[in-house]
Amino acid sequence: MNPNNQKLYDFITEDPSILTNKWLSKRANDPTSVYSSCDNHRAEDRLREQNGLFIRTVASVLVTSENEVNQEIKTWAQAVAMDRVETRTPLHEVIHQFKVFRGIFWEHVHLFVMENKGEISDTEILHWSTLIHSTFDTIIETFAEEYYNYYNDRISVQSELINELSAPIIPLSDSIGVLPLVGDIDTQRAKHITESVLMQSKDYHLTHLFIDLSGVSIIDTMVANQLFQIIDILKLIGVKVHISGIRPEIAQTAVQLGINFHKVPTQATLKQALKANKIVLSNTIDDQK
Repeated sequence: MNPNNQKLYDFITEDPSILTNKWLSKRANDPTSVYSSCDNHRAEDRLREQNGLFIRTVASVLVTSENEVNQEIKTWAQAVAMDRVETRTPLHEVIHQFKVFRGIFWEHVHLFVMENKGEISDTEILHWSTLIHSTFDTIIETFAEEYYNYYNDRISVQSELINELSAPIIPLSDSIGVLPLVGDIDTQRAKHITESVLMQSKDYHLTHLFIDLSGVSIIDTMVANQLFQIIDILKLIGVKVHISGIRPEIAQTAVQLGINFHKVPTQATLKQALKANKIVLSNTIDDQK
């Protein structure tokens, strides 16, 4: 190994706080950013720790094998990407900080070269430039990939939670339930509704389920077919389905698309649907008198 590589490595890693302090001094006073210069000691301590590891990771390319460096990059990128996603830091803000720190890092290398003038060849300087900039690029690419993965995982978890909350059956009695649907229903959500309704109908031992569509503005052919599939499956397990709240625009679209709701009982409102099936909800105030 080139002895000057080791000297440069020692120079960079001897006191990483020198580089970190220069970087932190360039922060803007934005309280919404994890990089804010506002008085938040916990956030700053975390940035110092992460940047110290970053400095050692970049510098390690001077004295360590490529495989080992890549593993260090992966480890750093995973930890910091998770932190940035959790703190809702936009990716472009992180990329900007990479840009800022790259300049600071290279200024530090230039300082080393000036202090050791005459002992370092132009070939070595060119090699360091290629090596360090390439390492920065690899770290940015790896970080962006890990950020994307963590962000997508978080979105998926949130989507699953939303889906779980978007199809709640409200039991009216030991055997009767209401399913109020709200918002747009796409194919994926319709599939989740199918699975959720079947499980809830079984858990509540339902014989009648009233599906209210008054909060749904659009139904296409695929969603309607999924809805009819729910109805057919529920029939097989002994649950009779009633539809209410079909809005005029949905009714018009249904006719245009040839969607036929005639095979399932429908009413204009949930109240009318319950009344038509002789289901009377007790008045809580009257019950308390």
